[in-house]
Amino acid sequence: MDFDPPSRSRSFEWSGTPADPYTPPSERFDPLGDPWIDPDDERRRYRSTLRRLSLGFSTLALALILASLSSIGGLILIFTGRLQNPGVLLGINHFDLILETAIVWVSTIGVALLWGRWPDPSWTRRSGLLLMMCLVDIVLWSLDHAKDIGFTDAKIGHDWFRLSLGRALGWSEFALIASLAADIAARLGEPQALDFGKAARSLATTGAIVWFTYFYFQTDWNNQIWPLKMRRLDRGSVMLYLGTIVLGSIAMVQVSALSLLASRCCGKALRDMAAEDKKRDAFPDF
Repeated sequence: MDFDPPSRSRSFEWSGTPADPYTPPSERFDPLGDPWIDPDDERRRYRSTLRRLSLGFSTLALALILASLSSIGGLILIFTGRLQNPGVLLGINHFDLILETAIVWVSTIGVALLWGRWPDPSWTRRSGLLLMMCLVDIVLWSLDHAKDIGFTDAKIGHDWFRLSLGRALGWSEFALIASLAADIAARLGEPQALDFGKAARSLATTGAIVWFTYFYFQTDWNNQIWPLKMRRLDRGSVMLYLGTIVLGSIAMVQVSALSLLASRCCGKALRDMAAEDKKRDAFPDF
């Protein structure tokens, strides 16, 4: 469904489209009791919203592209028998710290830019839930690299639990980002994005099922349950693990493409608004 931006010749009324989380026009009244707002002010608000959405999805796409390249590179190293840390091959010290810091913080910034930009209850809930998950990722990142960042020299422990929690959150984040990006792209003239979003969410669900299967069989339930401990890998566990990496790589590529599509749609809407403004300035209404 295409979305027409607020016109400079009429006031903008909310119809389930992107805008700032401000009081709806229906709840604003002038002294005479008529609902009316300045259309130019409303148009500026809408333009600001599109800019933040475009920047947010572009930032998310950058983090997802970094993560997908890392995952695909890891698969290549596994299947070529070169079981080495990529940082060793590239000659980069603290490679894991640099990569994970970029992915975690860049994605959190992108989600923060999206949060609450669409005054729809479903959008607000999903973007808020996604932001909470990103904050949990930051906590897990700080625990994983506590020694490197000078947080503490003591051993944190619960390695298997922290790893599993991060992976579980990752699949949920893929599904949420796909749904948000597909909604924006569809509202801005790309209805096929809804089908693309459904496919991405379906793949994320499949990946989550495979991951939880791997987690169940790889967790040692025979001894003391807490803290959770990882069992020795066997052939079946290795296959499940490789399956999660393959599905995760494909999911990240899909969600990256959706985020870029949403950002491009926002950019196109901004260019259309600029062209309309230029046309109106050249031929003003009398």
